Amino acid sequence: MTLNACLDYWMEKYVSTLRDKTATLYQAVVCKNLYNQFPDIPVNEIPVRDWVTFFEKQEKINLKRARTILVQAKSAINWCISRQVIDSCELMKLSPKNIGVKTEIGDRVLTYKELAKIWLVIENSRASTINKLLHQMLMLWGARNSELRLASVGEFDMGELIWTVPKEHSKIGNLIRRPIFEQIGPMVEKLQNMFNDKMFLGTSLNTSITISAANRYVRRLREKLDMPECSSHDFRRTLSTRLLEEGVMPHITERMLGHELGGVMAVYNKHDWLKNQRKAYELYADKILWHIKHVD
Repeated sequence: MTLNACLDYWMEKYVSTLRDKTATLYQAVVCKNLYNQFPDIPVNEIPVRDWVTFFEKQEKINLKRARTILVQAKSAINWCISRQVIDSCELMKLSPKNIGVKTEIGDRVLTYKELAKIWLVIENSRASTINKLLHQMLMLWGARNSELRLASVGEFDMGELIWTVPKEHSKIGNLIRRPIFEQIGPMVEKLQNMFNDKMFLGTSLNTSITISAANRYVRRLREKLDMPECSSHDFRRTLSTRLLEEGVMPHITERMLGHELGGVMAVYNKHDWLKNQRKAYELYADKILWHIKHVD
């Protein structure tokens, strides 16, 4: 089998069974960068030197991505070996610690002033209303990108004022409930009145905005911001940190982030503390909106 044949087999038999977000990630990282790299050569005959040359080129482009490609490529090849569709591959001799650099665990916590500046740059950008609201609501809710981006109108109960994230949109496969609080309610209603089903519509009436489109927008925003680099995922860490500083209890912020509680509590305690969440969200939103009005 060639490398292309191995990747096709892996995508069809394994990656297709994964969550859409994970499958898309593998497609974007592994297949996009490895497909057609070694055409017409059996994968078990590609010498290790050629693999090293390939990854040296990737390191010149992006050190972190080079290591990510290696780790995920080894996962794909190892899966094919375990299924006995190939016997071996020289790629398996490469160690991730010798290619690129490790992706660092994020530690960026934004100030309220920085949040206000980002909000205003979003507001004044020429992007679509959908993209603007997506990122402003990510800031206020501290939700994962996929939880909000893939949301449908039916997830938002405007009678009970609860947003229910289905398990298939949750990173860890758990159902998440968040309050639709005062400051974010009008934003939800605006989106519900725009389309029939998808809250954040993509290029057709049946699809949501893609992660690549959302990320492109964030990259454009960074060019207009005079501050250290940040991402929409930093909104989650910022929300948790700032609310803990305000005295909000950790189990409340964990629920706001969509995390399961640890230990025995994860098994026996399914309470959402929605009233406490609502108060915390409104406090956080008030802080952000105050700084928006007083930003330089």
